[in-house]
Amino acid sequence: MPHELPVYLILLNNTSMGGFFKIFFATLVSMIVFSLIVLFFIVVWIGSILSKETVSVNPKSVLVLDLSQHFSEQEIKNPLSAISSDPELDKPGLYDVVRMIRRAKTDNDISGIYIIADGNDNGFASSEEIRDALMDFKQNKKFIISFGNVMSQKAYHVANVADKIYLSPSGYLEWVGFSVDLAFIKGTLDKLEIQPQIFYAGKYKSATEPLRTDKMTPENKLQTTVWLNNLYNYFLMKASEQRKMDTAALHQLANEAKIQTAQDAVDNKLVDGLEYDDQVKDEIKSRLGLRKNDKINFISVNKYA
Repeated sequence: MPHELPVYLILLNNTSMGGFFKIFFATLVSMIVFSLIVLFFIVVWIGSILSKETVSVNPKSVLVLDLSQHFSEQEIKNPLSAISSDPELDKPGLYDVVRMIRRAKTDNDISGIYIIADGNDNGFASSEEIRDALMDFKQNKKFIISFGNVMSQKAYHVANVADKIYLSPSGYLEWVGFSVDLAFIKGTLDKLEIQPQIFYAGKYKSATEPLRTDKMTPENKLQTTVWLNNLYNYFLMKASEQRKMDTAALHQLANEAKIQTAQDAVDNKLVDGLEYDDQVKDEIKSRLGLRKNDKINFISVNKYA
């Protein structure tokens, strides 16, 4: 049947051509959709650049320092900030924050600083850098007010430089002294029959203790007690200077666990009063010479950067 062969070939060619056009049009549609998406992001990016928010530092502005924000050694750039007009996306580094506080000292448009002191996500060294900058800021006769709902000791260490420290009436001030908790996993490793290969030299090399002992060695207890007491004594000394109280009295408050409520913190002169957030802001308005219904021009450190 020689006449059937060409018909078969023609049908095969038609099928191949149909598949080719399907793939071709599918690819074309995909390229068009992809191009439209890319074009959309380019338009958004250009629009965001043209409409970047201009931070207005008007007279009687107040710089807001939230201690719960972690300030790393270097500025953290958010990739989305390139297509966004939100200045809060980028996080300033510790050096930038200290520099901004010192800049705000001589900025005639910055009248004061409002410290939100619920917690402190920064280490002791970073906190001390920020605290020193705030102490320098006060030399220019500008006000600092601190407020917290649940104020940690590390936050209090920075917040106590303020002219006034306020605690929420339903809040709490942590005042329990300093401590260190260590987790030892030698027992777990023994049960799992895991034997870590540890090399160390000297009795005071304690980094590997959690792997090779089930409790602190006397040498580690000694060195930990020394550096922890140094930190705590420094904390008490700085609090004593600001609150005009004897360090022994402050130490006794922690030892006897006398700070159980917000009112206890007021009664023992650790804070200046119990106020809610809106009441604190009313006092700030009064210091700025604003009316009760006026809006405070708060500027976060992210925006001020």
